[in-house]
Amino acid sequence: MTEARIAELVDRAFDYRGYVTLRRSDGSELVGFVYDRTASHLEIFDETATRRTRIALDEIADIAFTGEDAARKSQEVWERRKGQLEPRDTPAHGEWGNPGKVLVVVALEQELQPVARALGVTARGGLLRGWLSGSEVVALAVGIGGDVRSAVAQQGPRLVMSCGFCGGLDPAMSAGDLVLATRVRGADGQVLDAPEVARQAAARALNGLRFTEGELVCTSAVAASNTEKRALARAGALAVDMETYPVARAAREAGVPWLALRAVVDPLDFSLPPFAREGRARYLGPALEYALCGPRAAAKLVRLARNASLAAAALTAALRRLGPALSVAEARR
Repeated sequence: MTEARIAELVDRAFDYRGYVTLRRSDGSELVGFVYDRTASHLEIFDETATRRTRIALDEIADIAFTGEDAARKSQEVWERRKGQLEPRDTPAHGEWGNPGKVLVVVALEQELQPVARALGVTARGGLLRGWLSGSEVVALAVGIGGDVRSAVAQQGPRLVMSCGFCGGLDPAMSAGDLVLATRVRGADGQVLDAPEVARQAAARALNGLRFTEGELVCTSAVAASNTEKRALARAGALAVDMETYPVARAAREAGVPWLALRAVVDPLDFSLPPFAREGRARYLGPALEYALCGPRAAAKLVRLARNASLAAAALTAALRRLGPALSVAEARR
């Protein structure tokens, strides 16, 4: 097979929303989904989403699209319905008998990308809409310290999910590990427990992935250094973010169940670059300036980018698994 044909298959596999079967030149095969690629290699999660493998393009003999494109049918239905009346035989609660929508809240637009890949749609202007295993999903990037209450009030969801990246506080956690919150502690020390029905359904769906259930701690400022994270870890929390507590509080005030699913970008032993402390929509400019500080700074940015890629891939895999759990209409606060 020609290099051009392999490159074409790699591009298709990257955009595909289901599992592929990759056959190497030595005859071995690997089933999984492609979450990243470059001009020289691709990155693939195996079908259990627990092992990541980098494969050079010159080792690839063929790629077969053997898994179901999980988002294809939902996307087709979504596109068919836009601007049209529902068919007469559509059930009162929608085609899948599922009332209401799921609202996914992230802080930054880049955190929408794993959600977009799971849904098979494109994020535009901090907003995306799609379907996941029969559930209508709206995802919003509200910004750091954004008005989550208004988002919940405007969307009127039946379930709210805090989703995105976090810092690891447990020394056993690595980049790309997932945290499903059992509770979240706010910066003021107040604690909100995750609703049991929704959380247990999510935990069952995530079985087989690298995820841990436990407490999230929410801070009002970025915990960038490992010293800051170690201080937070003393309270027994698994991870730290800045968004989950406001999301959980807004959902509780609205009488709506909530979930929090986060992926570790910076483990306990990794200190973020200084510019990460600044709340901003985009970090490209500061990152380039930081990279000019020297080889160590450049190496840290490379590691950070790699960590973010692993975390995004883990979230995409988890959201695909969570689809059926999000359809549990009986989830209650």
